[in-house]
Amino acid sequence: MKNYDRYQTETPESYEKKGIMDFVRKPSDRRIIIPLISQIKGKRILDVGLGTGWYTKFLLEDNKVVGVDQNPHLCRLPITVHKGDATKLTELVGGEKFDVVLSTWMTDYLNRQQLQQFFNEARKVLKNDGRLITTIISKYGFLYIAAAKMIRGIDKYNYTRKRTLDMLEKAGFTDIEIINLRRFYIPWAYLVIAQ
Repeated sequence: MKNYDRYQTETPESYEKKGIMDFVRKPSDRRIIIPLISQIKGKRILDVGLGTGWYTKFLLEDNKVVGVDQNPHLCRLPITVHKGDATKLTELVGGEKFDVVLSTWMTDYLNRQQLQQFFNEARKVLKNDGRLITTIISKYGFLYIAAAKMIRGIDKYNYTRKRTLDMLEKAGFTDIEIINLRRFYIPWAYLVIAQ
């Protein structure tokens, strides 16, 4: 995943510094994402692109969590973190199957082909009744995408609701819920829950 390797020299402390993404996502985190994932109990979870494990810590007490990240050194939690990216999950976790594949604020690093591959791979590593829970920057998140390019020189991607649905269905997901994540009344991102 292009641009994600820029975190290779980061420490967990420097990675956690507050930035524009923190300002934009925190209300959605508090209102929707954290309450949702905090309800998950007794499951095997694959956290993809977990970074420092900020969301993972809400899952550790009652679940078995495994991570995948290109920069596993960022996570100091007591879990296994496979070094690799979201497009090669089956290769990284072998034959393991999961109840939940969780990925928060990572898909904006994926171009269309990589996002489709991530959805395909997530479906393969999920149990038959497993769920994918992920975030997608919407078409209204174009200012965030533009700022990443202008300020940091990072290519990021956003997707319409229709394109996201089409890609999920192509990967084999049939029961799909898309929840708008708003900031200042603008649905700048989606929370996707798919089975």
